[in-house]
Amino acid sequence: MITFCDNRSKTRRRLRQHSQNVTVFTQSVSEITADMPEEIIVEILLRLPVRSLLQFRCVCKLWKTLISDPQFAKKHVSISTAYPQLVSVFVSIAKCNLVSYPLKPLLDNPSAHRVEPADFEMIHTTSMTIIGSCNGLLCLSDFYQFTLWNPSIKLKSKPSPTIIAFDSFDSKRFLYRGFGYDQVNDRYKVLAVVQNCYNLDETKTLIYTFGGKDWTTIQKFPCDPSRCDLGRLGVGKFVSGNLNWIVSKKVIVFFDIEKETYGEMSLPQDYGDKNTVLYVSSNRIYVSFDHSNKTHWVVWMMKEYGVVESWTKLMIIPQDKLTSPGPYCLSDALFISEHGVLLMRPQHSKLSVYNLNNDGGLDYCTTISGQFARYLHIYNESLVSPHWLKHSQKKNKRKRKQKLGSESPKHVR
Repeated sequence: MITFCDNRSKTRRRLRQHSQNVTVFTQSVSEITADMPEEIIVEILLRLPVRSLLQFRCVCKLWKTLISDPQFAKKHVSISTAYPQLVSVFVSIAKCNLVSYPLKPLLDNPSAHRVEPADFEMIHTTSMTIIGSCNGLLCLSDFYQFTLWNPSIKLKSKPSPTIIAFDSFDSKRFLYRGFGYDQVNDRYKVLAVVQNCYNLDETKTLIYTFGGKDWTTIQKFPCDPSRCDLGRLGVGKFVSGNLNWIVSKKVIVFFDIEKETYGEMSLPQDYGDKNTVLYVSSNRIYVSFDHSNKTHWVVWMMKEYGVVESWTKLMIIPQDKLTSPGPYCLSDALFISEHGVLLMRPQHSKLSVYNLNNDGGLDYCTTISGQFARYLHIYNESLVSPHWLKHSQKKNKRKRKQKLGSESPKHVR
């Protein structure tokens, strides 16, 4: 009992000291910035990471107002130079955990050889998967419902309506999915191509705008259902306002999120057809594959989106230098830094960091172990909170208060 009381006293003292430190810091900052132009304060705040900004909302009313402004959040996303996070969903019997790994330590200090999760968030379901991310918002799929979530500010939308595509039995499966942002109308959308399991020739393409009431059927996705890859290639990659999928050996199909129209563009001419992966890093589109002679793994980058002539061979790594087992490279390229550091995933429990030289060759490779989920996604933290989502949450709060008020016992005089 004495130990317990002592521990409580120590805790209270630490909390009191922390509170005093925060008060002193707040007063100091307020004094320093009192005569500073508001434009300068904004420029300074824009260069801070999200987690610092969340703490600095408590400094003073002005800072809270500036940081809470939706336009500030949008500008912060557009100019942020912070390293992204690796996120994934761990599924267990009773729940799902959203796990994040800081990317900067992986690239700056790969010699650590092991990485541990930086954060956990419990998701109250057992079937959640990540479809994609945009502006710090994750699109989560739970069977045939989708949810928008910003883990940084703990903001989550209501689930979308359940997709009902064919009949009362409605036995279906996804062929293609994708999540993106309509910048013109400031709306987030998810596209789903579903196939009738009783009639494989029958497909429907639907789109849902978050904050809307229902799914809308649109023009059919331009692809033969029998040639669809139901795995990683079925999830579209978003860049420059478009979702992108590789649908054949020579063609990328893209979907314009704003106009809701399709288009096609060619893959590089020197394109292999083994272990093809399409991905996005630093707002550019990349394609990786095994070379036709099976001796090299090749990555191409499209320097200017939509311009086929801008395809550039970025790197060529010999197969014997790759850490993936087997005759073909099974690696997923996750991230390419501006300094030529490549993060790949060769195996379920390993990440590999490659330092590339100016010729696209390899200087060194380091393997990092850890406990990783099946799919890993690049995620950038943000303060973005769509206006319709904030309005919806305020409305729900009012309803809850009204319900609690109506259920409270009445005093009898």
